[in-house]
Order: sequence, then structure tokens, then C-alpha cells
Amino acid sequence: MSLTETFDAVCAAQDVLIAKILEKGATIAGWKVVDKEGVIILSPIFDFQLFSNLGGRIPHHAFRGTELEIAFPLTVPSKVNEVNQLVAELLPHVAVELIRAEIHPTNHSACDFYFNYGVFVSSKPVSGELIFEGGDQGYAFSADVEQLVEAKKEVLKKGVLQCIQRGYGDKDYFFITGTLNGLVPAAESLGGNRVMNQDDAIIQFEIV
Repeated sequence: MSLTETFDAVCAAQDVLIAKILEKGATIAGWKVVDKEGVIILSPIFDFQLFSNLGGRIPHHAFRGTELEIAFPLTVPSKVNEVNQLVAELLPHVAVELIRAEIHPTNHSACDFYFNYGVFVSSKPVSGELIFEGGDQGYAFSADVEQLVEAKKEVLKKGVLQCIQRGYGDKDYFFITGTLNGLVPAAESLGGNRVMNQDDAIIQFEIV
């Protein structure tokens, strides 16, 4: 597949593939949106990739690693002039994305679509400090939500606008907005993984 300067070819091919998956009965539950060197990459997350955020067991050989991300549930509007106010009023949630191994060494980052094994999304908003504890070997990462939200909302706006422009408006989705802590290898995260906020485990799963 050739890449144009505007990535129109990628978007068109991706929309064809999305349509084929939807025809088989899947629905789009959410989107991953990242700003990659000025190019907005929008990748669908289907309903079968959305995991229960408490108590899941995931085989470590099925994916490459985990990424902690800020998430925003929202209804995508039908008009672009509604986006700014909508996004300004959103409360942040948190997500953990599971990343598959690359399909081929030459994969372009725009094909992030193919790397998503699944995602956990918190059921309630977060504030203050997030703590991600990965596995039984003592990995821990913390971040302050308030320091991240405005930058993530700017990325979110671009993803929502692309959804509207590509015909995905007027639907409920969640958006995850790019890694906070990089990729934590699955093999180094065996055991219990959890995201803590306000002394509450809001995402919890086991890698086996």
C-alpha cells in the first residue's frame, strides 16, 4: 500500500477493512488516536477487543506488552463546530492497551490498527495521581492526570474531527490517546497488573 502525503490512501484502505469487519457483526467500541509527527493516526477498537476491567486473565504469548493511556468516553457529534465545547467538558478516564507483536518488520506506524490485541478502560473518571503496577516483579509508573489532560484533549479533538469527516459521527465511543509510559513487555509483567487512582483499583488483570 502506498502512502500519500496526507495518508488518504491509508484512511481509504482502513475504512474498507473496517466495513468488512462490521459486516461480520462486530461494532466499533472505541478508537486509538495519536499524533505521530504531525500526522493523526486513528485506529478502531472493536467490541471484541474491549475487556472487562476487573479480573481478566491474558496469556502473555498473545501480545507484546502493555501501555497506560488517558481515555475519554464521548458521543461523537455530527458537526465539527460542536467538537471544541464537547471536548472541553470531558472528564478523563484511564486505559491499558495490550499491543500485539508487529506483523512484519516493515510495518509503518500508521498500521497501529493491526497491533491492538485489546484494551481495558476505567468505568469512572480519574483525577490526581495514577499508579500503574505491572506484574509481580515490582514495575511501577505514576503520572499526574491534571498535567496530562489538556495536551491529550488536543490530540482527542483531531481524532474526533477525523471521525466526523470519515462518517463515524453520531455514535458513542471511547478514545485512548497514546502511551504515557511506553511499552511494558508482557514477559516482564507476569502476574497481577493494576491501575490505582484515589486508593482504588480501577483496572485489574492478570498476565499468565
